Amino acid sequence: MNNNFDDLKELEKGSQEQNGSIVMAVVFIVAGAALIIGNITGFELRNWWALFMLIPVSMFAQNLYQDYQANGRLTPQSTGNLIVIVAILAGAAVFLFEAITWSMIWPIGLIISGLAIYLGCRS
Repeated sequence: MNNNFDDLKELEKGSQEQNGSIVMAVVFIVAGAALIIGNITGFELRNWWALFMLIPVSMFAQNLYQDYQANGRLTPQSTGNLIVIVAILAGAAVFLFEAITWSMIWPIGLIISGLAIYLGCRS
């Protein structure tokens, strides 16, 4: 019985590593396609390097999804992942879209922090 449990753990670990590789591949493909489309159409995306901020977002989103699937609800760990995702996306939005400024973002940070405290106390 213990041997079967160890085999299942190894199988799950390999599956998670493969999912991480797929996510990384998709992020690089999307970033490359966006740069090619920009070159062809003449659309200029300043601060295009901010697209690479989506790499950790995808990893945190994957962890959030797996934690939710395992527990069926938001746990303190998944709440932390959600906060990091929103914070990184807000930072990327500031760099990518020049109409968005930090003065527009920080109140959202306060709201998200309050939600994180609330959700953390709930569990």
